[in-house]
Amino acid sequence: MSDAVVSDVRLVLLGTGTSAGVPIIGCDCAVCTSSDPRDQRTRSGAALLFRDENGHDRVVLFDCGPDHRTQSLRLGLKRVDAIFFTHDHVDHTFGLDDVRRYNAIMKAPIEVFADLRTRDFLERVFRHIFRRHENVNDSFVADLFMRTIEAGTPVDFRGLRFTPFEVLHGRLPVLAFRVDALDGSGRIAREQPGPLPLAYCTDLSAIPPAAWPRLRGLGSLVLDLLRYRAHPTHLTVSQATGIAAQSGARRTVFVHMTHDIHHATLSAELPEGMELGYDGLTIDGR
Repeated sequence: MSDAVVSDVRLVLLGTGTSAGVPIIGCDCAVCTSSDPRDQRTRSGAALLFRDENGHDRVVLFDCGPDHRTQSLRLGLKRVDAIFFTHDHVDHTFGLDDVRRYNAIMKAPIEVFADLRTRDFLERVFRHIFRRHENVNDSFVADLFMRTIEAGTPVDFRGLRFTPFEVLHGRLPVLAFRVDALDGSGRIAREQPGPLPLAYCTDLSAIPPAAWPRLRGLGSLVLDLLRYRAHPTHLTVSQATGIAAQSGARRTVFVHMTHDIHHATLSAELPEGMELGYDGLTIDGR
């Protein structure tokens, strides 16, 4: 039996597509016209659902992209307690305005965790939220509590430890996250529930040496995989499967795929313990 204070932990992939989504506009390729729902990919993001030590249901988002409203309605989300941002790109941030609805339901603010670069971007782009007093009309905006994080400094939240670490998105350092459950004394639990320990690593082209310890001993790894051909800021199929094999994670699920990837075809070719994600997939450790 797990000594963790949290329970019923599961990660739901809200979106598994690249920045253009799949199908992409104006394309009639075999994937964009596929009838397989697993080939229909909204912009990447995920929701970590769990029950805290007091028996309260909690939801943590990884990123909040422009398709978040659609993703939330599909999953039936009615709360978000925190958002951890990996980086400041549009396809990972432009759904932030929609989280105001959770504020209205919960009657509470949402904690937002981001590095300094991403925080500056959010405060500039969503000025109407963060400088509400400057709005001409006092409108309905999100109620957010911003916290600055940095690689290597863990954040303990509701019985979970989120450890940000740097990976390379081309020449841009961005954050990935390792999640471990805590025990009653605030230490990492010996027995990790559900898919934990989990690492969420989207939008990357390389793993720096300093990041590798965060990928050891994982129950679940969610990892970037864009396409077969080389790309300057994302992993290819061969690069992603190589990293997955080297990490030794029990289960690796690939995300952030473009329309070059036909789900059924590549799924049949992947090594054991590796699989393609799809919108709505639940990773629960079973």
